[in-house]
Amino acid sequence: MEEYEVNLRDYLRVLWQGKWIVLVTFLVAVGTALGISYSLPKQYQTETGLLILPPLAREIGGEIGGTVFSPETYKSLALASDLLQEAIDTVYAGEDRPTVENLKRSMRVEVEQTTAKDFPGRFPLYLRLTVKGTDPQRLQALAEAWAQHFIARNAQLFMSRAAQSYDYVKQNFEEVEQELLAKEEERKLYQQENPKPIIQAEVSQLQEIYQSYLALLAEKRRELISEEERLAVLEEALAQEPEHFTLERGLSREALWHFLAEGLPEEALGAIPRLQIQDQVLNAAYVNLRSEVAGARAQVQSLREEVAYLEAELEATLRALTEKQAQLVEVQAELDRLDREISVLRNSYSSLATKLQEARIAQAETAEPIRVVEAPVVPTTPVGPNTKTNVAVAGVLSLFLGILLAFVFHYLESGDEESSQASQGKGPDEVA
Repeated sequence: MEEYEVNLRDYLRVLWQGKWIVLVTFLVAVGTALGISYSLPKQYQTETGLLILPPLAREIGGEIGGTVFSPETYKSLALASDLLQEAIDTVYAGEDRPTVENLKRSMRVEVEQTTAKDFPGRFPLYLRLTVKGTDPQRLQALAEAWAQHFIARNAQLFMSRAAQSYDYVKQNFEEVEQELLAKEEERKLYQQENPKPIIQAEVSQLQEIYQSYLALLAEKRRELISEEERLAVLEEALAQEPEHFTLERGLSREALWHFLAEGLPEEALGAIPRLQIQDQVLNAAYVNLRSEVAGARAQVQSLREEVAYLEAELEATLRALTEKQAQLVEVQAELDRLDREISVLRNSYSSLATKLQEARIAQAETAEPIRVVEAPVVPTTPVGPNTKTNVAVAGVLSLFLGILLAFVFHYLESGDEESSQASQGKGPDEVA
């Protein structure tokens, strides 16, 4: 007992000697806690509450039944990362925004379970969200955005099957409606770009032109054959007909008296009876035949050129007619395809319109599965930092630290004194 009292007195003496260390440590820690508490931004919190009604469905036997999920499931749904990201995107537009992890750490979700023994059952649940932050306005906006997105994302989980199909049917209905309008617009544009009546008129006109060219070509070919035969006959007749005739005759009386009056010698007078005069006369029949041959040749050449022109035009017209007929067939086939697709879409549109009406009625008859029963408000009183708690904790910890430091310093001083005393107690030889 005496040894204990001695040791306790030593402890108290050590603490008294190191009282300034304990005091300074305490003051520094408390001052630091106060400075940190006052330098930190004020923390606010706001709350919002949702009442979740379980889905009700009529079973085969006519009994009304339904279940709810476990509380952990609701908490997982409430703190889903994509849901929090949507809330952040709604509240923060362009400026610095918190991350999903930071926002999740500042949120607390609580689910008040039903008092029924057979939980989960057909009883509503109360979901409470608490959000902490430094900006009161943003806290309210975040809580509102979270509630809106949570209801929009999860309301269909708590509806009846018919009401759940409303969004799906509506989406399909809108898609079919847009596809139907697009297909009708496509058919309209295709008809404008490829007008079937105009193409049919062009085909009829090309057919008439083709027939007229065909008839005219046959007529010109017959004329050409006839003219070629006539030309051959004329050329043959022209080849047999001489170009000139040669005529021989004696002296006329006027020439004879002229020679006698001249007093010709006897030899010249004796040669007069044998004197013959030849005249060359152009064959009129040959001239006529040659003129007719030239005209026939010109006519044959003209007919050949006309036949060649008509053949070229006939070929071009046939080619254009073939292209137009192929275009007409293609246009008709495309219009038939579009009409079939439009007919199928119209049938789907009518069927989905009926189903959408049924789902709309079922949804209208279904109670709202999630309701906001406590809207968030702008907090006015900060909930942190808690200066008293921080100072108290810092004071307690500083006392422990000061006491520890006091004993450490005492231990170090005692060690130094023992070393010095040991050095002084040795002789000169021992010291050397």
